[in-house]
Amino acid sequence: MRLFPDDEACLDEIKKLKYPGGILCAQCKGVTRHYKVQGRTAYACKFCRTHVYPLKDTIFEKTSTPLKLWFYAMFLMTHTRAGISARLLQNELGVTYKTAWRIRARIYAQMEKNEGDLLSEAWDTGEAKVHKWVFFNKIHLTMVEKREAVK
Repeated sequence: MRLFPDDEACLDEIKKLKYPGGILCAQCKGVTRHYKVQGRTAYACKFCRTHVYPLKDTIFEKTSTPLKLWFYAMFLMTHTRAGISARLLQNELGVTYKTAWRIRARIYAQMEKNEGDLLSEAWDTGEAKVHKWVFFNKIHLTMVEKREAVK
């Protein structure tokens, strides 16, 4: 709650994770300065005002649930040993059961898709498969699965 007190901080964290080298503007054809668009989950290019949506192609896309609740749900789901039920998530987040179930299902689907990884994709280097876990910009864990040479 201290790290991500509001939706603006959550959106900024997603932007940092999705665009670590800066946002590439499609119109200007380069990395340009972007500013937050008031009242939207978008950033606009300083020069051409083209909008970029960091939530696009993520589990947060088209959600009306505050990002702060999503981040809290991810925290709860990654810090409980036996998992968390939708009913418990409903009580913790203060949302309806349907919303809690949807959040839980999307997060678990993302974790299953990425073999337990919430925030980054696994990439293949040819010789090894590398998984990088970053939890709340605090805990960094990298795992390398080396492949045996096939004869």
